Amino acid sequence: MKLKMLVFGLCLVSSIGFSQDYFPKNDGVKVANNHYTALTNVTIYTSPTEIIEKGTLLLKNGRVVAVGKNVQIPLQTVVTDLSGKTIYPSFIDLFSDFGVTKPTSARGGRGSQYEPTREGFYWNDHIMPENNAIDQFSFNAKAAKDLMSQGFGVVNTHIQDGVARGSGALIALNAIETDAQRVLSSRSAQYFSFNKSAVKNQSYPGSLMGAMALLRQFFSDANWYGKGNSNTRDRSIEAFNAQKNSLAIFDAGDKGNIVRADKIGDAYQIPFAILGGGDSYEDLAAIKATNATIIVPLNFPKAYDVEDPYQANYVSLEDMRAWNQAPSNPSTLQKAGVPITLTAHGLKGGKNFLSHLRKSVQYGLDKTKALEAPDHKTSTITKQKRFGPPKAWCNGQFLGDFW
Repeated sequence: MKLKMLVFGLCLVSSIGFSQDYFPKNDGVKVANNHYTALTNVTIYTSPTEIIEKGTLLLKNGRVVAVGKNVQIPLQTVVTDLSGKTIYPSFIDLFSDFGVTKPTSARGGRGSQYEPTREGFYWNDHIMPENNAIDQFSFNAKAAKDLMSQGFGVVNTHIQDGVARGSGALIALNAIETDAQRVLSSRSAQYFSFNKSAVKNQSYPGSLMGAMALLRQFFSDANWYGKGNSNTRDRSIEAFNAQKNSLAIFDAGDKGNIVRADKIGDAYQIPFAILGGGDSYEDLAAIKATNATIIVPLNFPKAYDVEDPYQANYVSLEDMRAWNQAPSNPSTLQKAGVPITLTAHGLKGGKNFLSHLRKSVQYGLDKTKALEAPDHKTSTITKQKRFGPPKAWCNGQFLGDFW
């Protein structure tokens, strides 16, 4: 009999405490709920390879306090028998814009803008490492529910705009009362791309080559500035240098840009984790040679309608090949030894992530590898492992047969 999956989120890191609450409440007497909850007789995945059969998960104040086969259950604990069910820790998405306002284009007019619009910042408006996602963050309960329905408990969200995009924020998706508990890290990673800002009008860079040159110039300037050579302050460079040792994530978007981004990272000792575009299987040797962690999207192309011969003429062989091979992209990378992690990026609201993950398994992705995430030496996020031991739980929900 197939087991149904019950997902509990990795929603609060262990450093968050519940023993003190200094926030005032104006809605009457505050009563603390200190009851324990025990989920018993359940199969528990504490990691992709460590499984407890007929185990017990003990919770208090929203946190997992014990996991095992012989957990001592305190008196007056609410006990729920979950025989036949399986608990998995939740997914963490490293590349998301959850809760962050999407940038809208402000470009207009026919003239060209060559000079920056800001003072005290970097000379190019598309370099914005001083931006912080947390400053634009607003929790979206519906979007959180949609992501949780796909097994996600935590997202690393950021402003998807510009060449240097600034810092991301690590956010728990469960419906905790305030962002004070929901925000796990307000400076979780730095983000980069080869794409100009949608809200800035500065003309340069006007090409991929120009974007590459701009990034190289910025990283060189940051090194020079960090040695104390400048007599003036640059708030953009200072923001980048302050976050220099944090995880750096690059939105490459296709196989060629993965290699280009990695070469820039190597030149300036920045080990990028790189978002691919689903076509990495086409240049596997070059991508493996980067030794980079590849963030793999599961936004597979939809099937083309080729029943009408006139419409079929507009579908190229390249498009058909991409549709046919895209679901095998994760397994191709995994079997080649490329470290990968998965993202719902490109799927509206994260929808169909689980169905696409199952499809990847059908196309050869190892089930255990599908539940793993590689460690990244510079990451404060992935050191916990994306499917690491549960620290806290989101609202449990049944997601159907997992595989």
